[in-house]
Amino acid sequence: MTASLRIRVATPADAAAIARLQSASWRVAYREVLSDAYLDSDIDTERLSVWSECLNAPAPNQHVAVAERAGRVVGFACAYGAYDGRWGTLLENLHVSDEAKRQGIGASLMAHVAAWSLQAHPGLGMYLWVIVSNAPARRFYERLGALDAGEDFWLPPDGGSVPKLRYVWPDPATLLQFG
Repeated sequence: MTASLRIRVATPADAAAIARLQSASWRVAYREVLSDAYLDSDIDTERLSVWSECLNAPAPNQHVAVAERAGRVVGFACAYGAYDGRWGTLLENLHVSDEAKRQGIGASLMAHVAAWSLQAHPGLGMYLWVIVSNAPARRFYERLGALDAGEDFWLPPDGGSVPKLRYVWPDPATLLQFG
């Protein structure tokens, strides 16, 4: 249930909460993808550096939103509008805390990003990359109408190469119904 959910634009003050949420999400979703040594290291500090920079000096086409419940960040999304001439707006990050999953928060964040993209970059699609082995995320995006548009490889921060799929929404308006 999302009755008490608030989605708002992230500020630099949200960097620590976003970093913690992403680190926790990676430790669960990517346990078999990234090395244990990397996931068990201080990735909170690494992610804090990344998010502090993103939020203090955002790219002109960047949009970061957080989902809050009772004043606590329980999810976030980061997108880059008109990132690719063919595919449109890139949803680079979407994470929801484990205890808040399956409550519509991810779908609400997707709808929020779609609304922003439609307003800021009309006529463009929306897309994201998902790790092939991340079956729960793939099922989630497929339930939201994602179309598989090809495969590539992610070069993660701990090295190596991980297969990923491009999921697309040619018309992001289809995501508005989930908000």
